[in-house]
Amino acid sequence: MSTMKNTKKLVYIIISVLIISCTTETKTNTNKTIKQLTDNKLIEVTKTEKTATHKGIFTGHNYGTTHSFTYQFTINKNEVIWKDKGSAVPKKILFCGDTTYVNCLQKKSVPYQKFPSDTTMSYKDTIVKKYHKFIDNRYFLKWFGTYSWLEISKEKYNSKKANCKEYSIPTDNDYKKIINKKNNYIAHYEILKDSVIYHYTFYNGIYLYRAEARSFTIKGAYPKTFKELAHNYAKDSLHIYHEGHKLRKRDVSSFKVRNRFISTDKYGVYYDDKLIPRSHGSSFKFIGKRYGTDKNQMYFFGGNYYTILKGVNKTTAKIISSKQSPDYYVTDEKRVYNNGDLIKNANPKTFEILKYNYAKDNKHIFYRHQTIQKADYNSFHILKEFKKIENLTFTAADKNNWYGNSNHNLQLVIKPIKNE
Repeated sequence: MSTMKNTKKLVYIIISVLIISCTTETKTNTNKTIKQLTDNKLIEVTKTEKTATHKGIFTGHNYGTTHSFTYQFTINKNEVIWKDKGSAVPKKILFCGDTTYVNCLQKKSVPYQKFPSDTTMSYKDTIVKKYHKFIDNRYFLKWFGTYSWLEISKEKYNSKKANCKEYSIPTDNDYKKIINKKNNYIAHYEILKDSVIYHYTFYNGIYLYRAEARSFTIKGAYPKTFKELAHNYAKDSLHIYHEGHKLRKRDVSSFKVRNRFISTDKYGVYYDDKLIPRSHGSSFKFIGKRYGTDKNQMYFFGGNYYTILKGVNKTTAKIISSKQSPDYYVTDEKRVYNNGDLIKNANPKTFEILKYNYAKDNKHIFYRHQTIQKADYNSFHILKEFKKIENLTFTAADKNNWYGNSNHNLQLVIKPIKNE
C-alpha cells in the first residue's frame, strides 16, 4: 500500500513539473544613431532591447513578459568607448583636455511604505544621476591595454563644464514615466445632500489602489455649510475637520491652514494638530519656509518636529542662506541658530556659511549647531572631491583631521589623517 501511494505521489509530481515547465522566447532589437558633433567628433549610439516571454512548454500559458535594454556608444569608432550592462542611460558627454566625462541616468529601487501602518516594505523605482570619468590606459593605436570609467561626484563634473564642451547624447526618453511619477495619498470630501463622505486612497503615479482605499461618513457634519480646505482640512459652520475627523476646540471663523503641518486660529498655532504652548495664532507669519514667528516667540519647523528658539530677538532676526542651506540659519544681533538650535560661541557679525553643513566665524569652525573643537582654523577647508574611508564620507579637512559624516545620518565623524 505504501509503495502504491509513493508511486502516485511521484506521478503527481512529474505531471505537475511538466505542466508548470516553462520556456523563454527572447526577441532582440538593435537601433543605432549616429550624430556629428563639433571638433570632428562622431558619436555612434547603440541601443539593444530585449523582450523575454515565458510560456508553458505543454500548456502554452503566458507566465509574463519582461523588457530590458542596454546602451553603448563610441566616439570616432574607438577613441572613447562606453558600455553598460543594463539600466543606465547616457545623457550628456563632456570633452575636456584631460579626458572625457559622461552624465547618465540610472534606475534604482528604494524601499517605501504605501501606508504608515504597513508592517511590510514595498519597493519603488527612482532615478539617480551618475557621473563618470574616462580612464584610458590603451596604447599602440589603442589595440592593447585597457580602459575603464571612474565614478566621480556631481561637483567634480560641474567644475569641468566651465572650460569644456558638453553635448547631448541621442538616446530615448526611457525613464519618462518614472521621473514624472508621483507617489502620494489622494483624499477628498464628497458633499451629498444629507451627509459628507471622506475618501482616501493611494496613487503610485500609474494605478489607484482602490482595494486599499478607505471611505467613511463624517458624523455630525453639515453638508449645507461644508467646505473643503487645503491639505486635507475642511470646515462647516460649527467644526473643523482633518482627514475626515472632527477637531476639538477650533475657532471656525479665524481658522487658517498655513501648510501641510501648520494651522492657526484665535487660540494659537497648531503643529500636526497639536497646540504649541504660548503661541499666538492671529499674529503668526512665516519667515522663509522653515521659520515662523508670532508676537510671543519664534519657531523652526523641521520635517516632523518643531523647535522654539530660546533667547532670539524676533525684531532683529533674519535668515542667512546659501544655495545648499536656503533657510536653515537665523541670526539676530547676538546669536546664530541652525535648524532652531543655538550655535554657542558663534559671532553673528562674522558668521559665514560654508558647504555640507559647515560654517565659520572669525574664530571657530562649526558643523551644524556644534563647534568643532579639534578643528585647526587656519588650515580647515572644504574638499573639492569627497574622500571615502571605511564606508564613511569626508567632505572637509585640516592639517590634522578629516571631517565628515556617516552615510546613514548627519553625525559628525572626525578621523586623524596620521592614522590612515
